[in-house]
Amino acid sequence: MKDQFEQMLQKTMQLIAIDSVQAAPCDRSPFGKGVADCLDLVCNTAKEMGMQVHNEGGYYCTCDVGDGEPFGILGHIDVVPYDDDWSANPLGEIKDEYVFGRGILDDKGPMMCCLYAVNQLLQEGYKPNCKIRFIFGGNEESGWKCIEKYNQVDAMPTKGFSPDGDFPVINCEKGLVGYDVYLDIPQRLEDIQGGSRGNVVMAKCSCVIDGEISAHNKDAQIEVKDGKTYITAYGKPAHASTPWEGDNALWHMLDVLSDALGGNYSFLKDKLAHNDGSGADVKLCDEKSGNLTFNVGVVNIEKDSDGKDALHLIIDVRHPVTYTKEDILQRLLTSLGAREVKVRNFHDPLYIDSNNKLVQDLLLAYNQVTGEDAKPITIGGGTYARALKCGVAFGPIFPGMESTIHQKDERVSIKDFKKMYDVYYAAIKKLLFA
Repeated sequence: MKDQFEQMLQKTMQLIAIDSVQAAPCDRSPFGKGVADCLDLVCNTAKEMGMQVHNEGGYYCTCDVGDGEPFGILGHIDVVPYDDDWSANPLGEIKDEYVFGRGILDDKGPMMCCLYAVNQLLQEGYKPNCKIRFIFGGNEESGWKCIEKYNQVDAMPTKGFSPDGDFPVINCEKGLVGYDVYLDIPQRLEDIQGGSRGNVVMAKCSCVIDGEISAHNKDAQIEVKDGKTYITAYGKPAHASTPWEGDNALWHMLDVLSDALGGNYSFLKDKLAHNDGSGADVKLCDEKSGNLTFNVGVVNIEKDSDGKDALHLIIDVRHPVTYTKEDILQRLLTSLGAREVKVRNFHDPLYIDSNNKLVQDLLLAYNQVTGEDAKPITIGGGTYARALKCGVAFGPIFPGMESTIHQKDERVSIKDFKKMYDVYYAAIKKLLFA
């Protein structure tokens, strides 16, 4: 039987064409119409495949086939925001042998690969050796409220994988914490706005300074008008788990302000402009999971817990598994001289022994398809695998492949997309079918 890659590609394009950035609640989903429409499309597709489907009020949907102990395949259909500066349509376009679109890698494309791989195996006459449960979440990028809801109303499968990271197999995910940090407002700063989310490297930052300053920076525009200085600095977005792949606009802003005004701006530059957290005394590492990463994703002026205006930062930290979010909080509080530091969101670390059967079976399937002799890896990203007692992330980014997740021009070559489908087909067949 011919594989279902082409059908899967067409359906994925339909899914990507729906803008599912979190939006105002609607009557079909607390996360907005786009999320609701995506969940409906997934449910209708799985139902046509003969699966049992359930949409839990627009929080998430499940798609089941088979009987027995459930094995979970968990992913999400919500996406991070995108701008207009793409070279192709962010809502889906095939161009120069690449598939472009927000969500093609994170996570609509990989989840559709898995769904269609299961359907192909069913069509070929194979029988599931367990209940296969797909869980499509609607709020992975903005708080995991979908998983919270799932755990309130249903029992999470014990084992499973999430196609929302890297190949070959991710058996270790660092602790993931977002911190709200409140600092004294530096001298002459009237306003500052930068970034949209803590888990994205800041691409643009603007501020207003009382009075005129003289400065030059190739990554910033500076205008003096009516006794005030308006500065806009530019960077490059990237996923906060790999901040070195981006260019943080706040760093360029602090370059300008520290050169022109010194003082607290120089202090902030020294403390914040380091991807490894060394300036903030959180340069940490362990043997299991490697180095901590540090990203200031959002900056603005906001009231602290006492109702006083403060310089507010959202800092995304991915910490080694042998440290805790409380360790990091205390270090930030002291090193930054902060008024207040609060945990905004967190996911505890994940670690599954590399000899675990789930890890080994997935690794074997991957190596058989690719011809590699790959070993499990660690990431700083946070996937739904953390929701499982025994879960790992499995794909979709291949070693050496450029990752455009959370970036402009998110894309995958058709060749790599087909290879992705083949790996998921082989792994699901080995794990879940007789």
